[in-house]
Amino acid sequence: MSSIAGVIYLVIGVFVAISKGYAGTIDGFGDIVNLLLAITLWPLVLLGVKFNLRFGGGRDRNSLADEAAMLLGPPLVYGRAALSAIRAR
Repeated sequence: MSSIAGVIYLVIGVFVAISKGYAGTIDGFGDIVNLLLAITLWPLVLLGVKFNLRFGGGRDRNSLADEAAMLLGPPLVYGRAALSAIRAR
């Protein structure tokens, strides 16, 4: 009886994940993990929790560099801008 309840739980999780948009575009490992979390923890999804783990899926190299520059401070932002100006010449 418990295996039937488990299957029903996962089927409901699949429907909730699809309805909340977790199965739309899967661009990488992070999107797969988000989908699996949404399926297994679907009651939290219904309560408004949004899973948004990133492991590089769907992001380009420039956005990663921008995020790193913001985290590491203004000197890196200045250095990156200076290098871009040198490359543009």
